[in-house]
Parts: sequence; structure tokens; C-alpha cells
Amino acid sequence: MSRPPSSQTTPQFYRVSERDLTEIELHSVDSINDLHRTHAEHSHKGIRPPRPAYTPSPNGNPHMCEMIAVNQSSHPVSSKWQSRLQDMLTPSSSRAYAMGCAIITLLLLTVFLIFYFLVQQGGAIQILTEAVREKEAAATELSILIQELQTLRHNLTAMRGGT
Repeated sequence: MSRPPSSQTTPQFYRVSERDLTEIELHSVDSINDLHRTHAEHSHKGIRPPRPAYTPSPNGNPHMCEMIAVNQSSHPVSSKWQSRLQDMLTPSSSRAYAMGCAIITLLLLTVFLIFYFLVQQGGAIQILTEAVREKEAAATELSILIQELQTLRHNLTAMRGGT
């Protein structure tokens, strides 16, 4: 018997309840724990004691505290941070575009700040140059005044001596 071509091309999806997912997860954890118990020589040095088997409540669902323990043991905190870090470092077109824009913006901001400080330094150099010129002019004028005073003193001494 052959199937119609339409059933071969369309995938079929089945709805899985939360209860079924929880039971699958619990059985997976139990299987992993059993593997660790039976193959202790292959496990890591820091061996944890096996998790006690769960007992379902009268309605067939596991107790809430046990569900939390299973969720915490199946998703360690370090792997959560590692996956987030890996997601941040994985290049995607929108993330790469955003990172490129951020880098270019930072570079342009840096160049702008460098030119801003160079212009400020240029203004400060102009002010200092003017102050040095004024000081040189004042020093020149002071030296001329000193020469005139020496000449007057010399003349005054000559007049006193001649009288």
C-alpha cells in the first residue's frame, strides 16, 4: 500500500502535555543517574550521590519540590550562563549589524573627542604664545628703562662731581 503524496510531504505534530514532558524529564534524569551509578569509573572525580527516586502523588503528578529539584539538576546555572554567553558571541546578521554600528559609533565619538581636545589645546597654545610675547615686550621695555636709569644716574653722578 502506498500513501498519498500529500501525507509524505507534510509533517505531523503531536501535542505533548506538561505531565508527559515532566515524566519524560524525570525518566531521563533517572536514566542518567543510573548510568553514573553503574559506570562510576567513567564519571568525574566530584561524584554526587544519586538522587532518590521520585514518588508520584496520588493524582500521578510528581511533587512540586521534586519538580524543582529535577529542573535545577537538569539545567545547571553555569550551563545557562555559558549558553547566554555563546548566544551573545554567535554572529547573527542583526546582532552583527548592531555590533558594527556600535563599534563605528564609538570610533567616531573617539575621533570627535580627540579633535575637540586638540582644538582646545590649540586655543590654549595661542593664549600662551600671546602671554610669552607680552612678557618679552615687557622685558624689553624694562631693559630699556634700566638703561635709561643707568644713564641718568651716570649723568647725575657727573653733575655732582662737577660742581
